[in-house]
Parts: sequence; structure tokens; C-alpha cells
Amino acid sequence: MTESSDRDWSTGAIRDRFAIQDLYDRQLAAAEAHDWESYDTTFSNDAAVDLSDFGEPVRGYPEYRRWLESLSKDMPKAIRLTGGLRLELGEDRAHTRVPVICCVKMRAAAGEEWTWTALFYNDELTRTAQGWRIVKRYEELVYPDASEPPAPGSA
Repeated sequence: MTESSDRDWSTGAIRDRFAIQDLYDRQLAAAEAHDWESYDTTFSNDAAVDLSDFGEPVRGYPEYRRWLESLSKDMPKAIRLTGGLRLELGEDRAHTRVPVICCVKMRAAAGEEWTWTALFYNDELTRTAQGWRIVKRYEELVYPDASEPPAPGSA
């Protein structure tokens, strides 16, 4: 008989895991609703966001937030679907890897078009007095913007 590989979670670790999952749920809901004040509750003000896979520079959180908000007029609708949370939990620090499929309605001169992108949020989080916050993010591109998903075996 094989031993179980399930973890024995402490109450504190379970609480932290739920709080971190809630952080991602709040962040994605806020982004989809263009609710930037709620979005602010998921990052520390001094966080660094690396979008180099998308041809964008590493930005501090305030600059990243302004840039993201500026895209809102050209992205009237979006849905972000996440996969299983990969979490390495420390006492007051955590590392996560979150798979995300982002479907966005884009406005352009030629009209509106739905696009989708597959990526990972690779985040470092820290516990603050207000709860868990992202202090560093690298958005890892898996499959670029496309109007149709890749053919099987092509990705």
C-alpha cells in the first residue's frame, strides 16, 4: 500500500491559503469590473510588475496600475479564468504560480474583436497588517494573443 502524499495542514496554513486564493479572486473580479480601488488591495504600493514577455518594461505598482487603467477604454469586457493555485507558503512570505486564461474584447479601428492569452502569474507575496499582498509579479507568457486557440500539438 502506498503512503498518502496529502499534506497535513495547520489551521493557520489553511487560513493563509484561503486568504491568498481570495486575493486572486478579488484581483480578477476587480480587473474585469475596472474597479481599480479594489485592485489596489491586492498589491503592495512598492510592488514590481515584470511584463517583459509582453514587450513592456518592469514597472512599479503605481505606474503599472495607471498603465492598466489606461487600457480600459480599449478593453470593455474581459474574463480571466484561473487554474489550480501553486503555493509555497512560508511564515510571512509566499510564492505562487497561477495559470490564467485571459479572454478580452478589444476595440480597434477595424472594430471589436475577442482575443485570448494564456499566461502564468509568478508572484511573491508578503503578509501585511492589511492581509496578503503581491510584492513582485512576473507575467510569464505561455501562448500569445490570438483570436483562435492553437491547433492540437502546435503550442
